[in-house]
Amino acid sequence: MKILVTGATGFVGSKLMSELKANNYDVSGTTRRSLQAAPELINIGEISEQTDWSVALAGCDVVVHTAGRAHMMNDTAADKLAEFRRVNRDATLKLAHDAQAAGVKHFIFISSIGVNGNATSGVPFSEHSTPAPTSDYAVSKLEAELALKEQFAEGPMAITVIRPALICGENAPGNIRRLLKLVKSGLPLPFKGVKNKRGMVSLANVTGFILACIQNPLAKNELFLLADTDKPTTEEIISAFAEGMNKPARLVWFPSSILKLALTAAGKSNIYEQLFGSLDIDATKASRLLSWQPPVTLRETMKKTAAYYSKEQN
Repeated sequence: MKILVTGATGFVGSKLMSELKANNYDVSGTTRRSLQAAPELINIGEISEQTDWSVALAGCDVVVHTAGRAHMMNDTAADKLAEFRRVNRDATLKLAHDAQAAGVKHFIFISSIGVNGNATSGVPFSEHSTPAPTSDYAVSKLEAELALKEQFAEGPMAITVIRPALICGENAPGNIRRLLKLVKSGLPLPFKGVKNKRGMVSLANVTGFILACIQNPLAKNELFLLADTDKPTTEEIISAFAEGMNKPARLVWFPSSILKLALTAAGKSNIYEQLFGSLDIDATKASRLLSWQPPVTLRETMKKTAAYYSKEQN
């Protein structure tokens, strides 16, 4: 079986490439980087609806599409939604059509839990929840999902969609890295007593589940939400990161209502939701349908991630 991984030098893609090689799969990957790549990598440049995937797809049985345009703190695009759609929706559909034409039998699309929304209130997200994306990134991912379902429902190529929660692991970007930076700074952090639930997933569990989807035919034409069993509070996340860095967690109590007012006034209410709100996920379908169990625990992953970050910064 030959497998193509797009975004093969990225956070998820690079780990997945290593896992597939370890399981003796014939694997190749694409990258947009122009630097000298490993023999199994194909430099394909920036992806769009104009990308020609034919060389990369030759002889492939499975495609795992991890490439995409992610959140950016200082996004300078004039039309941010249009840019997200160009990469996350239009390029995905072009790849899927090229893959089907090339004889690929299974297309696995890595989407985002953001498709469901950015917060829960007592009822966890599941595969049956009505999508409610709140960011341009999540909107583009949902539109890609819907188009894949509509355009390939009756075709010979199976589609699997995976919506992972916030992914934790070595070299994690985005919110994980920002939290690690805060913990390492040693500043007092106002999260003591916060009783939220934050769905997260270990990088090793993401790649392990993708491998399960490749191996188990029951994964075809299914949607999966993916999160670890642990549902830590923000206080517990900070504590695990601090333990991994071998330093005390400097947690203090502070009225969350005041922080909410301040962040909302600054136009950053989304940051308040991420730190004080809950995002609870029911990911039992993955284990129920595929008899799959996460190989690592989230707390151990958080500690190792923090230890790696601390060593990297020293």
